[in-house]
Amino acid sequence: MNNIDWNDLNFFLSTALQGSLTAAAKELKVNHTTVSRRISALEQQLGTPLFERSSSGLLITPLGQSLIPYARQIRDSVNAVDRMVTAEQQELAGTLRITAMDLFGPRLAVLVREFCSQYPQIDIELILKDEHVNLSAREADIALRATNNPAPDVVGKCMGRFALALYGTAEVLQAYQRDPSSVSAIGWHDDSPNAPDWAHEHLPGLVVRHRCSSMNGVYAMTKAGCGIARLPCGLGDTAAELQRLPDAPLMEGMGLWVLSHIDLRNNSRIRTFRDFLLTALEKTMPLMEGKCENYWRQNL
Repeated sequence: MNNIDWNDLNFFLSTALQGSLTAAAKELKVNHTTVSRRISALEQQLGTPLFERSSSGLLITPLGQSLIPYARQIRDSVNAVDRMVTAEQQELAGTLRITAMDLFGPRLAVLVREFCSQYPQIDIELILKDEHVNLSAREADIALRATNNPAPDVVGKCMGRFALALYGTAEVLQAYQRDPSSVSAIGWHDDSPNAPDWAHEHLPGLVVRHRCSSMNGVYAMTKAGCGIARLPCGLGDTAAELQRLPDAPLMEGMGLWVLSHIDLRNNSRIRTFRDFLLTALEKTMPLMEGKCENYWRQNL
């Protein structure tokens, strides 16, 4: 048998773990026909199928199932080599991938402009999503992440803890005082059908009529007067349209961490951006921690 192409194994592994050609193509940033072609090439080289094609999708064969741990080991080794090479690079040039929750997008955009004006040979890619990306696989170099339990293979600093409060426009809060059933709670799209816990505890009678899959979307809906929502104070206190619900206590959220993979802790461009980000965040932590109610007034 000729040497197996690692890339073909990678396409196989992604398909096996993701469960479909389409999902694997999305993860690998190629089209699904490329994934199908590479898996077929691997099957031809091995002389046996790894998946059974059916009307309900792909079903992995026993051999394919047995191959997964070996393909994982190879992927981990390739990623380790990539991290080792990157760790040795000391020039302040190249591309940095930064991942964060979407709510940090506007703030990070400003910081990217400031950083790149100081380091014009470094390019920044922002990956804004609430799902965690894999730092071990170099899907990102630095993560700005809300968590209480960082992975064991990363290093970083906890800047503090998020605070959350309940917000609505003045008109919405007044309407709730008149008739609680006339006002909506704005929840997450994957919440249970019932009102969220914060509504039961602080706003009895409130019903959920709106849901959203993005914190920035919840923020925009709250500013537009769609209802009352629980928001990070770092968002809610910056909006002139919003008020905190009177007498409702602040709620403590998760820790805010700046993280990178432990193997890359000495890479110059990663370390430089990490230090820049830590300094910038230090200035805004009182806002994040709920200590700056009506922060928007400072910008009038």
